[in-house]
Amino acid sequence: MTTKNTTKDDISHLASLAYDAIRPVPGNDKPYAVERVFRESVKAVKESNQFRVDADEAALLVAGRLQKLPGRSNQVYRVPEEKSEHGGHLNDRIDRYAEAFAEKLLVDRCDGKPSLLKRRANNFADGFYAATIRLQYQSSDDSTDTETTAKNDNDATLNDYQN
Repeated sequence: MTTKNTTKDDISHLASLAYDAIRPVPGNDKPYAVERVFRESVKAVKESNQFRVDADEAALLVAGRLQKLPGRSNQVYRVPEEKSEHGGHLNDRIDRYAEAFAEKLLVDRCDGKPSLLKRRANNFADGFYAATIRLQYQSSDDSTDTETTAKNDNDATLNDYQN
C-alpha cells in the first residue's frame, strides 16, 4: 500500500526544488519576493487558457517562464551550480521544479485544471512561503556554522603558533 504525500510534503518538496534553482535576494523576506517562483508558476499555467493542462505541457510552460524570471526581476537570483544542493545546470534544476509542480500540484491536487489551481493558489503560496523561509534559516544557520568552525580552526591554529 502506497501512502499519498500530504499537501505539506508536496509544497515543502517544491520549495526545496525552487530554492535550489532560484532564490529570493538575501534580506528580502517580503511575501511576494519569497513566493515569486510559485506565483510565476501558477501564472504560467493559468495563462494557458485551457480547461485542462497535462503535466508535460504545464512543466514546459512553467520552466520557460522561470528561466526568464531572474532577468526580469530584482527580487530573485539564479543559484550558482556550486551553491546548489543537487548541482547541475540551472535549466535542469528549473526543469526538476517545473515537472514536480505540474505533477504534484496541477495534476495530483487540481486534476489538471488551471482554474482550480488558481483558486487554491493562495493557500499553497502560504505553505510555499513558510517552507522557503525555513530553508533560508537553515541556509543561514549552515553558513554561520561553517564560519564559526572556520574561525575556531583559525583561532586554534593561531594559539598553536603562539605557544
